[in-house]
Amino acid sequence: MTRGKVRASVAASIKDGLAWAGMSGLAEPYVVPFALALGASAPFIGFLRAAPPLAASAAQLLNEGMVRRLGSCRRAVRLDVLAQASSLFAAAAAVLLPPKGALLLLAAALVLYTTAGSLAGPPWATLMGEYIPRRRRGAFFGLRNQIVGITFFSASLAAARALSFYPGLWAFAGLFAAAGLLRLLSFHYIGGMYEPASGFHLPKSASPAERPAAPPPALRPFLASVFALMFSSFLVAPYFSVYVLTRLRYGYLRYMVIMTIGQLVTYLLMRRWGAMADLFGSVKVLRVAFLAVPLIPLLWALAPSFWWLVCAEVFSGAVWAAYGMGTNNFVYELGGPAMRTRYIAMFGFTACLGQFAGALAGGLLYATLKGNAFGAMLLLSAGLRIAATLPFFSRVRETDAASAARPGFLLAAIGFRSVDVYPGADLPRR
Repeated sequence: MTRGKVRASVAASIKDGLAWAGMSGLAEPYVVPFALALGASAPFIGFLRAAPPLAASAAQLLNEGMVRRLGSCRRAVRLDVLAQASSLFAAAAAVLLPPKGALLLLAAALVLYTTAGSLAGPPWATLMGEYIPRRRRGAFFGLRNQIVGITFFSASLAAARALSFYPGLWAFAGLFAAAGLLRLLSFHYIGGMYEPASGFHLPKSASPAERPAAPPPALRPFLASVFALMFSSFLVAPYFSVYVLTRLRYGYLRYMVIMTIGQLVTYLLMRRWGAMADLFGSVKVLRVAFLAVPLIPLLWALAPSFWWLVCAEVFSGAVWAAYGMGTNNFVYELGGPAMRTRYIAMFGFTACLGQFAGALAGGLLYATLKGNAFGAMLLLSAGLRIAATLPFFSRVRETDAASAARPGFLLAAIGFRSVDVYPGADLPRR
């Protein structure tokens, strides 16, 4: 693969990221407000958050085979992106239907949106793994995510302003239609990403006489902790929006700040956490994330004031940045190019299954608990998040001895030490 093709592909991936971020910022924070405007009940919100991860987790089982049959990661990604754009146009069309039909169409559109986005992840990541040197993946993806985060926040702010000036169902329809157009722009940019004709990076099918390779020992405890963490997080995640809009009665601007400031911080800090994962190892970064994640629901439970929740979400964003970059590097390190799609799909399947189970259980609890159901679920979520750390801490160790032995991690984690670019690695430039 020539340097010129790599640079062109990296530039195309950044443009795709900008279009994706605009789409996400216009649509994702406003799914629950759109459903509430259509007349959705709290149990339906739980269903709306549970059904898409279930479909996405089931689809991940077929992802490797689909990429193999298509014979191209890029072709698979573009097909998924086109389906995701179509789902956004379908969601926008929900305003044309009566309330019950509109909610069903919105739910179906969200299932397609989540499934297509989940399916696009592994083949896209496989392609990107061929462009970026191993020792620079964390730093590059962190930098890309910083750019993506600023775009996401800007799009969310624009959407909140639009909803404040033009409240009503047609405003939601306009936002989701605009998001669909941005996803079509992603479709165009992904077409500019180079894919090696040799196909060495594609998943390989084993012959009947060939014994399947044993998975790495760290894979199962890692996936067990991922499932438990997603379950405990999505037990309460669907109801943050409901709590802010219906219990605290904040307007769309305050809602947007609380719901997106954490994601902005996540994107802005991903570069630093990614560089730390490159330098000190992904396991150390994940340990910090697993230890800090249980504190997030406790912070929400302490005080329901606007600025306190903003601070809680800033902390949340920093923690989830560590989790995101730690898992990104860890999954890349599990196997070579031919196994990358499989392991990323397994990670996606496990995470989506945990999200489904958590959202489903949360919907049942929210409907049956008396009094402050949201507060009780926050405390339960915190306890379960602590339990989620056990498989990872007891059975997963750093595989790179040099990274594990490198001093200074704690000082870097709390911001008292700079994280230098890893020497000897050339990051492709735009």
